[in-house]
Amino acid sequence: MLLILMRSAESVPLEAGQRDSERALTDSGCGDVISSAIFINSLGLDPKIALCSPFKRTRQTADILSEHLTNHAPVVIAPSIMPGSGVEELMRAVISNSDASGDEWVLAVGHQPDIGMTLSELLEPAGQYTIPVDSGSIFGIIVQNISGKLRGQLMFQFSPTAMRA
Repeated sequence: MLLILMRSAESVPLEAGQRDSERALTDSGCGDVISSAIFINSLGLDPKIALCSPFKRTRQTADILSEHLTNHAPVVIAPSIMPGSGVEELMRAVISNSDASGDEWVLAVGHQPDIGMTLSELLEPAGQYTIPVDSGSIFGIIVQNISGKLRGQLMFQFSPTAMRA
């Protein structure tokens, strides 16, 4: 499976009395998502589906991406990838919404620290491999099932700044 993991783009700060699930993207965050879509298109990647959590900022990220991707990947809200759901739930959502043995790209927009934990588990079994996961960053991973365990190879990592360059 070919997987693009993306952390939701920059969102507005949490205000008193506001639910975290209703935080929207900033204008800058929206711009970063458009740049990400243009960049993904320039790499020739064609995600077949864009999964996201039900939180507003991930839905907005996935919707804007889909709108600007060449083939407008359909957006699927996957409640199992809400913040704190963990690696197993995120990967279960990806696998259940894709051809896990195929060579098609799947895009999953999630939250930190779940994206970082997923990267750590897929890329380093000991869980000691850490890479920065800034808002709006994307990670391309080849995921394989090896002896019943999901293992990944990092193909690329780009921050919003790098994708705008």
